[in-house]
Amino acid sequence: MPRHGAPRLPRVPSVEQARRRLAAALLGAGALAATLLTASVSPAAPPAPDREPGAVTSGVAQRSGD
Repeated sequence: MPRHGAPRLPRVPSVEQARRRLAAALLGAGALAATLLTASVSPAAPPAPDREPGAVTSGVAQRSGD
């Protein structure tokens, strides 16, 4: 037959565990907010006024021939 002892009390998380859970929740919320912000905002800058909108540009700076 099983022995019956005193009823077990629910385990109370320590302050350190609560801090870790809060940090994980805030990290997840921040990542979700950044994802939603990136999806809703167009990060591309408008084209330069001296270039055509569809022109391909180089990612490397070049010296001018002036």
